[in-house]
Amino acid sequence: MKTLLIMRHAKSAYPPGISDDFDRPLNKRGRADLPLIAHLLATHGPRPDLVLASAARRAQQTATGLAAALGLRPSALHLDDALYLASPSTLAQAAADLPDSAQTSLIIAHNPGLEAWIGALTGAHIALPTAGLAAVELGIHAWAEISRGRLLYFVVPRLVKAVLPPDHQLG
Repeated sequence: MKTLLIMRHAKSAYPPGISDDFDRPLNKRGRADLPLIAHLLATHGPRPDLVLASAARRAQQTATGLAAALGLRPSALHLDDALYLASPSTLAQAAADLPDSAQTSLIIAHNPGLEAWIGALTGAHIALPTAGLAAVELGIHAWAEISRGRLLYFVVPRLVKAVLPPDHQLG
C-alpha cells in the first residue's frame, strides 16, 4: 500500500530585486516551519522515501530543507519544472510516474492545484496554507494505479508547534 504526502511550499518572501514569481525564496517563517513538519514526519510518519518538488525556488528550498532534516539521501530529492503552478491532472500524472520502489512519496508544489487535487483524490475540501501537509493513504501497489485515496491527516505548522510538549519545542 502506498502513501502520498502532499505539501504546499513553505512561506515565501517578496524581496526587492526579485520580479519573477518562480524565483521567490522562503522567508524567515517559512524556514522556521520546516523543522516542525520534519519533526512530525520523523516522529509520527509516514516518513517519505522520495521527495518530488516543483523547481520554483521556494518549493526547492522547502524540499531541500525537509530532506536534510529527515536525513534523506540527496538521490531521494527530485525537481520537476512541470509542478510549478501545476493543475490537478499534471500533479496526478507526476504521482503516477513515481518509482514503485517508493512506498511513501512527498510532493511539494503550489496552490490552487494542490487543493483541487486533494479534493479530487479524497473528497476532502481543505484550505492548504503554506507548509500545510496532507497525508493520503492509497490502496494501490503501483503509483500508476493512483485514482482515489483516504485522507489520513491534514496539518499545518502552527498546529504541530501547539501540540509539541514544551521540552520538544523547536527554535
